[in-house]
Amino acid sequence: MSQLRERAGSLGLTLLSSAEDLEQRHRQDEATLESLRAFDAHSMDAERPGGLPELGWTGRRPLPTPPALPVVAREAPTWITVLDAPRVHPGGWLTGFEVGIKDLLKVEGCAVTAGTRAHRAGLAVRDAPAVHALRAAGATIRGTINLHALAYGATGTSGDWGVPQNPASPGAIPGGSSSGSAVAVAEGSAALTLGTDTSGSIRIPAALCGVVGLKPTRGLVSLEGCHPLSPSLDHVGPLAGSVDVVAAATGTLAGWHSWQLPQEPQGRIRVGVLGGYFDEGLSAPIRAALDEALTVLDRAGVELTPVELGLARHIPGAQIAVLGAEALATNLPTLRAHGRELPADVRLRLEAGLARTDEQLTVARELTVRWRRQVDAALAHCHVLLCPTTAIPATAPEVSHVEVDGDLVTVQFSLTRLTMPFNFSGHPAISLPWRDSGGTLLGVQLIGRTAGDQDLLAVASHVEQLLT
Repeated sequence: MSQLRERAGSLGLTLLSSAEDLEQRHRQDEATLESLRAFDAHSMDAERPGGLPELGWTGRRPLPTPPALPVVAREAPTWITVLDAPRVHPGGWLTGFEVGIKDLLKVEGCAVTAGTRAHRAGLAVRDAPAVHALRAAGATIRGTINLHALAYGATGTSGDWGVPQNPASPGAIPGGSSSGSAVAVAEGSAALTLGTDTSGSIRIPAALCGVVGLKPTRGLVSLEGCHPLSPSLDHVGPLAGSVDVVAAATGTLAGWHSWQLPQEPQGRIRVGVLGGYFDEGLSAPIRAALDEALTVLDRAGVELTPVELGLARHIPGAQIAVLGAEALATNLPTLRAHGRELPADVRLRLEAGLARTDEQLTVARELTVRWRRQVDAALAHCHVLLCPTTAIPATAPEVSHVEVDGDLVTVQFSLTRLTMPFNFSGHPAISLPWRDSGGTLLGVQLIGRTAGDQDLLAVASHVEQLLT
């Protein structure tokens, strides 16, 4: 604690979280960092040979048409700012689509709140490039949408505008941090939304609310005009009710002006089913739902092959190091000036970042390079990789820990453990919703090659059809 206070003082901060909370958080972080300390940057990975069967595609799917939305009030806790007369440029791919923007991105005429009144920002005079791209394609930007404060939480339950209600699992958490982005699509107050994803913040709420969410390849969609959480891990991407709408939005955001989803695969799709770390810590309902989904794909002729990525178990330690340090740096002015106004869980995470060291960051960055190479090697012999999006279903808001395989695990970690690795690798990843015969809502996460977003979306569209 003395080192934390000394570091806080050097930055002009007063620690506001209790010493007990900070010490408990420090113990949790230290336990997770053990795996990072065990990482050997000089060891060599055995890479499997390629030999990927060629996969072609025929036809082009028609562009999606705007869905007829139900009459749902656009108001808190899902929406923060609503534009009654938005500026519209009809004629593009997205003409007629009602769109909401996570309140981290600049929207002309709106103030970026980042989900908390502690974040002070004036009205944006212009759209962020990602928002501008959607508007230029004809989308109707209806306003800004709620989120877990500062985008620093996976449950979606902390913020000054309340907790968006999960339409897919009433009474359960919506997931975060792009909580409102998923809820708006699920409830029908938007046909398409933009979210951000640092450890899974698009895919997690998509999985828990039963919608589709894509984290594109890192750098494919501009981060300009987006309040950062962790600049080396942040991504911007779309959420919608189907892959075809997500694909149309991604094409707009990425500038693929003549690309459309293909109709049918020519050849057999090979899916690498992730084991090891990705098969551990799964709750019984998620495991049963995954097995059922894999059975459906197998019977439909999809080739399933087991894949293990040994470096994955070191990623949680890397996340604590990188995310903790970068989130503190990007939100230091807010913490310094308005820390008392932040939700307690978010303030605690920021203050815990004071314990991060340069040594931890150096090892984490060495791991990131090796990890990216290991994922690339797996994708040299699989068209996509597959695992659940979250290790547990949506829980009640008051639940902080869950028991999995006899161990008590935080809800936060159970939600992010399967998504965060692909923020470090930068590979595109998409979550598809599926309910099993017992009613469990499963997010099926598919991971594609770097810059292979079009191929990932094509496979995801085909898998979506098989599962429905």
